[in-house]
Amino acid sequence: MDADQQLRYLDRTPVRLARQALAVVALATYLGYLIYRARFTLNPEAPVFAMVVYLAEVHGFLSLFFYFFQTWAPCRRECPAPSGCFTVDVFITTYNEDVPLLRQTARAAMAMRYPHRTYLCDDGRRPAVEALARELGCGYITRSDNRHAKAGNWNNAYAQTGGDLILTLDADHVPQPQFLERTIGYFEDPKVALVQVPQHYHNLDSVQHQVNWDERRMYGEQDVFFDLVMPGKDYWNAAFFCGTGAVLRRTALEAHGGIITGSITEDMHTAIVLHSEGWKSVYVNEILVTGLAPTDVASFLKQRLRWAEGNLKIIFDINPLTCRGLTIPQRIAYFASMFHWTVGVPKLVYYAAPPWMLVSGTFPIAPFDAQLLTIYLANLAAMTLAYKLTSRGRGRLVMDEFFNMLNTFTLLQATWRFLLQGRKVGVFVVTSKKGGGTSTTAVLPHFVMLLGSMLAINWSLMGLGFGVTEDWFGAGIAIFWTTYNMALVVAVVRLALRPAQKRDTSRFRACVPATAEWGGVTRVGATSDLSEGGCRLLWPEPITSDGPRHLDLQLPAGAVRVAIDVIATHRRTVDGWYAHGVRFVDPSPATCDAISDAIFDTVVPELLHGLRQPPLLVRLVRDTWRAAHRRLAPRAARRSLRLPARLRASGAPWWVTTRDLSASGVSLVSPVSLPKGTMVSVALQFASGSREHRAQVIRVRAIQSTGRQGNAWDLGLRFVEGVSVTAGVDDDARMAVAS
Repeated sequence: MDADQQLRYLDRTPVRLARQALAVVALATYLGYLIYRARFTLNPEAPVFAMVVYLAEVHGFLSLFFYFFQTWAPCRRECPAPSGCFTVDVFITTYNEDVPLLRQTARAAMAMRYPHRTYLCDDGRRPAVEALARELGCGYITRSDNRHAKAGNWNNAYAQTGGDLILTLDADHVPQPQFLERTIGYFEDPKVALVQVPQHYHNLDSVQHQVNWDERRMYGEQDVFFDLVMPGKDYWNAAFFCGTGAVLRRTALEAHGGIITGSITEDMHTAIVLHSEGWKSVYVNEILVTGLAPTDVASFLKQRLRWAEGNLKIIFDINPLTCRGLTIPQRIAYFASMFHWTVGVPKLVYYAAPPWMLVSGTFPIAPFDAQLLTIYLANLAAMTLAYKLTSRGRGRLVMDEFFNMLNTFTLLQATWRFLLQGRKVGVFVVTSKKGGGTSTTAVLPHFVMLLGSMLAINWSLMGLGFGVTEDWFGAGIAIFWTTYNMALVVAVVRLALRPAQKRDTSRFRACVPATAEWGGVTRVGATSDLSEGGCRLLWPEPITSDGPRHLDLQLPAGAVRVAIDVIATHRRTVDGWYAHGVRFVDPSPATCDAISDAIFDTVVPELLHGLRQPPLLVRLVRDTWRAAHRRLAPRAARRSLRLPARLRASGAPWWVTTRDLSASGVSLVSPVSLPKGTMVSVALQFASGSREHRAQVIRVRAIQSTGRQGNAWDLGLRFVEGVSVTAGVDDDARMAVAS
């Protein structure tokens, strides 16, 4: 089998060619702008300043070229079925992570389908981790020292095991049950050494996520890389090992004794070596594993510093431009990944230039006339349009610039270490999974930049006011860009100073029906978020001191009873529910496992898929079509709404949750699938009481058909004609708050 036969372009041929043409036009426009700038606009009265700014623009051109090269033809893969001839080991590397966190990952790893053996590779030599391995029935491997950090830990396990293939997972990366089934088949090609999947994260309140829950859209700082750059690298056989969520062939690593050591980014180093030896890599762009992203700015920047320093220093060990065995596209793709981490230098130039213009009165461009402005705006428009269309909705310029501002001084530090330390290996720092609270120290350079920018603007305005200078046009441009950069700095500082994460576990937006016996009556409520340690509970009335002390959480696999302690009661919400902060009191390991399984098998996949809305242009066309269609065939307005409900087709009813609701129908998440056309009875549980309606199933879609707790299905129901629903459904739904 040839794995390359499973490659398919992401776009249809006309769309792909149009995007490629747009990329070429944008690069040509940028190049023309640079030529014009070099010939006519470098200020001879400030040659050093002019050349520094010009070189920053040249860096931007190279970055744009590398981006378009890597996203020239993004591909997807058609998954081949595994033959069952491979033996598989699973390595979960850990050093100091909490045991409950490790338990989630280990249980999920052991529950993966396809025969395999799971090992906890503990570099912390902790008795509690060894006890966990015995309890779960997985292997436990440790060593007497921590030489070569994570890579040494991995290689120690490699030397003591014998599986044909090895799946490597970080301690916080929880795999889906189908992980091995979706990746093992590619190894039928004897030249495939590596299969990598994207790194998605389930704690959406992290530093690198911005979520708009109303529009169901999410921005992730790594979205462009994992959704476009890596599929593009896959076209060039240059997708590389990212440290976790990857399956490797043992025989490909035998000559090296495992993963390459001597670097703090051993993953990329290993991939370059494998590609130079003629091996293939495969990238499978599916959500098959999710982990924890840093929750505070300090941890985030420490992680980025390790990545940046390690990727830059690889060039001292194996230079992709000169090492033997790589193809030309592979050389360009790898060098592009290294070059990306140097962006801190030109960004500092762009941030410092406007204040310097205001203070010194010198400008890097002369003359700044209408002709230059026209060329500049044409270049800016071409770049912006090309980036937006080629990023397919993943790239957002404002958010990209925000993270550039956040990362700039960290990337400068990495570049400085690269230039001064040379081959010296940096320190491997394990990223904190808890966070360390506010990160004032981490953004001290940003405070200095903010203060300097404010002083520069005041200085310039004083000069204009007292007649020292009359260049209102030049000062206006410099003040505009200085103010723009200050807005980015303020956003960075606000993020760094946000309150610390106080919970030990991540909370997930999850509507789970909850019932309790209270006063001889079964009351029904629902969670609006959930973790193994507690929830936010929506209840029809305030829970007082004599209220229920146990809840039955109606999970897909069945009810789980938890003892609760109400630690906060909020005022009544506009939809009629009372919100309570609830802590679970001493939940048993079995209870925590059941909640964890429900979260990672159903809640997380639904969240991540539901927040991946199409690009802006596609949404505009879709919404326009829907609006026109509604005028021709009016449809009842739908409201995003999470409610507990009871569904009955035949036999005993079961618990479901609503997604959205209108006077004509409802969308549900159900653990049971039903054939289209089935007549059902659905009892919607509002704060004011239960309302039951007859309905017909008109849509069935699998959300997660492979979970440990059973399947999850998206069911679309249409209320039966002749049943009055407006009095019950519409009145309550009108007051509901969208989740």
